[in-house]
Amino acid sequence: MNEQANRIDWLERQLSQVNQFIERDKALLQESPGKYSLQLALKSWSTHHEELVQELRQAKCALQHEVVELRLLGMRMDGSIPLKLLSRLADQFNSAIAHAAYHLRHGIGPARGLLDAMSREIDLRLSGLSFGSTRLMFAGNIAPDTTGESPMEGALEQIFDVLSSPSPEAIRDLVTVIGVPATKALSEMLGTLEKQNIGAELTWPAPNSKVYHWGGSLDAVRNAHSKLSVFEHMKPESVTLSGTVTDLKESGAVYIRSGSSKYKITYNKQQYQHIQQYSLGMKVGFKAMKYVRRDPLTDTEYATYKLITD
Repeated sequence: MNEQANRIDWLERQLSQVNQFIERDKALLQESPGKYSLQLALKSWSTHHEELVQELRQAKCALQHEVVELRLLGMRMDGSIPLKLLSRLADQFNSAIAHAAYHLRHGIGPARGLLDAMSREIDLRLSGLSFGSTRLMFAGNIAPDTTGESPMEGALEQIFDVLSSPSPEAIRDLVTVIGVPATKALSEMLGTLEKQNIGAELTWPAPNSKVYHWGGSLDAVRNAHSKLSVFEHMKPESVTLSGTVTDLKESGAVYIRSGSSKYKITYNKQQYQHIQQYSLGMKVGFKAMKYVRRDPLTDTEYATYKLITD
């Protein structure tokens, strides 16, 4: 398992480096259009990129399923759990992961019926119940999709970041990444635990050898619920931004200019394949989610934009 995890980590680092080389050569080719050596280099890096994506897909498929442990702490949590509570927690946890995974891939919440398809893809299921304290073991499919990314893996990474974020500003930024529906489902799960006076500890040994951990007490549940509940009712707006591409960042942003206005549209790594079709100077029309924040001291509005992809 460790050997496989180390290989996945190495492949992901190699893929990140190759992506940087591709972006560099694209920029150079914009400066020197038609230069054969640059075209050849870009083609070589693109081929290597596809090879690495395939290797990474195979490596993650070899793991197939990954286990997430939700440990419940409380007077009645002695290795058993009421079925009604189990059903509610499992449904809310699955909803949070499925919504986050969909939003990471598309930048927008799912239309009616589409969440079921994502739930089938991540295939989250209760795989065990450990005794001592109540430990719920959830297994899910971490095999990557056609872009080389694992929907469940990406969703879990972001959910741990949200739960562990120390400030409202950081949480607000992460909510734009996983979406309001995922945030609401996660907040509702924490609310269910708080209402029952149950503490929680969430642990996930990720395929890249990193062990994610959050919580360990009822106070951790109350604190996270208090912070997340503020963002349950955010109402982002779907907009279309048209203009000329002025900059493309491999780190996750595309800039366009329209007249005297300049817009920064951020995207998730799960949307990187979609961004590759664009180049500097192209006329584009991007669909994006607009998130507005108001500074109470200056009464000024600040807007951020997240890319929407099909």
